[in-house]
Parts: sequence; structure tokens; C-alpha cells
Amino acid sequence: MRKVLLFSSLAFLAFLSYSCEKEINLKAQTPPGQLYANSILNPDSVFRVFISYSTAITAPLNEIEDRLTQAIDAVVVIKDDNGAIIDTLEFIQKVYSGINSSFLVFESIEGLRPLPSQTYELYVSEPAIKNSKIISAQATLPTSFAPIYAKKRNPRRVITGTDQTFAIDLAWEDPNPQQENLFIIEATYRNIDWAWGFPELAKSELYSIASENDNEEIGPANGKFFYIFIDDNKLRDRQRTDSIFTRIGVLTHTFDQWVDYGNPFSSELLIHVHHVSEDLYDYYQDVEKYRINSSGTDIFAQPVPVRGNVQGGLGILGTEIVQEAVLIYQ
Repeated sequence: MRKVLLFSSLAFLAFLSYSCEKEINLKAQTPPGQLYANSILNPDSVFRVFISYSTAITAPLNEIEDRLTQAIDAVVVIKDDNGAIIDTLEFIQKVYSGINSSFLVFESIEGLRPLPSQTYELYVSEPAIKNSKIISAQATLPTSFAPIYAKKRNPRRVITGTDQTFAIDLAWEDPNPQQENLFIIEATYRNIDWAWGFPELAKSELYSIASENDNEEIGPANGKFFYIFIDDNKLRDRQRTDSIFTRIGVLTHTFDQWVDYGNPFSSELLIHVHHVSEDLYDYYQDVEKYRINSSGTDIFAQPVPVRGNVQGGLGILGTEIVQEAVLIYQ
């Protein structure tokens, strides 16, 4: 059985952990006290913005907490491209993402959602804090595209690099064949054995098997990544200009571990294709590059600046349209 449906993800909390964690030591580029605003606009989710602050590595653990407490009264506004206010987001909760890292969540109480192909502007201000800057960003949602097709429901096992993988052929419609379109592919295992109380998710690394990708700046094009990046302008061997075909290899060891625990019929493999804005594409390439550089395998690795598009502060306002293929093992 195969299901194809819409899904909004890109592991957003993982996204925030990379963007707000103190391990990214960019002291020269990121002075303490800088306001972060992170958001991914997706038609499957309400307007939602995550706010935090940069802090020095040596800062007391309670410093960011005190600053965030003041920021609860921040004004977070979404406007259209003509400057008209669409929604004023309200504070929902504070979320802890690490030992000394946390952020505030603001979202639409009215339940408003962004629309494909529309442009939005984000403004964040703190009227109660003296000399606080207004930060802003603008982003346009990509065009919708047809559901992806996974040719193999129960993919065959192959050896890719040094790993055993499931080889999966993917195809989807190129929404604007005459324009540049940017895509990110990711894969997640989901164990749906309700005896465990809740579904367990495990992100999987990927190979791009004999297929073109845009991962060259991150590592070897035939290497292993959490995200496969595809820029349709760089695809040289396209059979059809209105469609994109690629083959990925998803590591089998997570699935095999769950089988060893006696749950062979409860595992799903979720393949997500994200049609993303250029800023979000660049951001995730930097996130992946940072992950590889900080893995400990290269003693000469240098910190990686993570690009954003927030004016007057730090962070990213990204946009995406997501399609998902669910492969169920039987």
C-alpha cells in the first residue's frame, strides 16, 4: 500500500536547534543581544514565528531567560506585499531546545495560513524595550506542484558507498519549467506501533544514486547527507523539462533495528520533497555544511556562517510547498 499526501515538516525543531544553538560560535558576526526571528511559511500550517536572542558563550545561563521574558510582549506582524497588515501573531509558549537555549512561539490565533505564490512581510518590534530595533524580512511562497511518485513501494536493497540502502525512484512535476526551482529531499522512518504509546520518528541519511544534485559545496556529490538539494537549472541530463526524476538511497539500519525489536510491520518510510524559496535553500545548505563540519571528522574544520534574510537582526523567513510519499512495508 502506498499513500501520497501533503505534509509540513523539515524537522522544524531541528531547524531551530541549528539556528539558535550556542555551539555556532560566530562572535564576530553575531554580537550578543541580537534578536532572532525564524519562520517557515507553509500552506499546511498557520503563520508561526519563533523568537530568541544571541548570547555570548560565557553568558550566565539565566541571561537569555531574562531577555526572553521581556520579549513576551513583542509585536509580531505579518503584512502583504503592499504593506497591509494580514495578522498580528500572539505569544503562545516558551519552548526549551537545550540546556541553556529556549525560544518564544508566536502564532496566528485566527488560524490564518499563507497561500502559494503570495508574498509576505514579517515585522517584529519590542515597544516596551528601550532602543530596541525593528527587524523585518520578506519571502514569497513557491508555486504548488503535483504529488511526488515513488516507483517502488517496497524498494530493493542495494549497497551504496559503505552502507546498505533502499533504492527509491522519485518523480514529480516541475511547477515552473521556464524558471529556476529549488527542491530539498529528506527521509524519515516512522514506527507506528501504538503499543509504544506514540509514533517514533527517526531521520535517515541519504545518498543520491547516480543522479544529479546540488550538494557539491557541502561535500562529495556521491556522499551521504540528511538533505539532497536539487536546483533544476543545474540538471543537465533531464529527459523531460516538465518533470524531475531522481533516485535516492535511504539507509536501512533504522528499519532493521525496528525489525529486530519485533516490529517489522509497523514501519513507514516518509519521503518529503520541499519546493523552497532561495533563502531557505541557502539556509539549509549552510545548516548541512555546519553539521558535517562539526561532526568531529575534520580537525581543521572551521565554523560555518549560516545565511539568513532578516534585516536588523538574525534568522530566516523561509517558504515552502511540501509533498510527501509514504512507503509502507508489508
